[in-house]
Amino acid sequence: MLLATMLKGMIGGDQNATLDRLLDECDARTQGLEGLLQAPEGAAPRHTFTSTAPPELLSMATVSAARRLRVAPTMIRMMGALQKSTRYYDARFKPDGREARPELFVELEEAARRGGAAAVRYVSLPDDSIFRGKGVPHRNVIVYAVAMRKEALDTAPSFEAFQEVARAYLRLLLLGNRLTELLRARGHAAYPGTALGGLTDYTRLAELAGLGAIGYHGLLITPEDGVMLRLNTIYTSIENLPTVEAEEVGWIRDFCAMCGKCVRSCPVDAIHPRPVAQDSGRVQCIDAGVCLDYFAQNFGCAVCADVCPFTQVGYDRIRRRFKGNPTAPRYTLTTEPS
Repeated sequence: MLLATMLKGMIGGDQNATLDRLLDECDARTQGLEGLLQAPEGAAPRHTFTSTAPPELLSMATVSAARRLRVAPTMIRMMGALQKSTRYYDARFKPDGREARPELFVELEEAARRGGAAAVRYVSLPDDSIFRGKGVPHRNVIVYAVAMRKEALDTAPSFEAFQEVARAYLRLLLLGNRLTELLRARGHAAYPGTALGGLTDYTRLAELAGLGAIGYHGLLITPEDGVMLRLNTIYTSIENLPTVEAEEVGWIRDFCAMCGKCVRSCPVDAIHPRPVAQDSGRVQCIDAGVCLDYFAQNFGCAVCADVCPFTQVGYDRIRRRFKGNPTAPRYTLTTEPS
């Protein structure tokens, strides 16, 4: 069913709503477990991927048949991996342990890096990071990232950049399934995220886990890869995850307040010059509707990720040279469950 939905979107039909339909199908499968941790009242919804742009202007409606054939193998493998991810929520697996030996985390992280992960971290899930109407099987979360090739993103917005993002999502899905199998083989419950748009706010969880910081463009900035990465999660029964205290990242947003390159470079002015820190701990950086319409017509855009100095110059070099910005607006993300 997932593959049929994706193929219909690539070949014709209502391409605009394809991703939302795919995610709805995945959500329907993941919400069948008993005892899910539910989103609290007032939780933020997951952003829609269905734009208001005319269907004939969408990227996949204007791309050539040859290019569709080029990306089709990646998309088909992605849907197969996504379908496998949702099957882990069928309630048939019965874990027998909530405490893991330290050696398991070493094994997990080594397997993650062999599978292409750029970084792995751990976090206890705040309730308000669950999207409205969704639920997750466990509060204990493994967050991991895969990197993208800068050369491909330098062409954004382009079909080549779109292909690279698709490859990153495929690696996330394959790796999530592989790590889930490893954890289950050791007796622990594990449920992979859907990568493309999940049950929780991956970017927020990644910052709370210490992977990096959310910049003014709403994307995660990490020491390893700047903004050239994508994120996924695994929800697990393991209660002794080796969480670490997140590094102070306020200086990154201080730099963003001084820089503003993503704000100036956005083709449709969708990035707020001064992001708003909300009561929930979320940071609103983007006019999602304006961003989405351009995103849908321009292969997922990614201009903000490419122009970011943390991508072009490098995290370490900026950290060494940046002297601070006393006029920057100050805010942090709460780590307390609501």
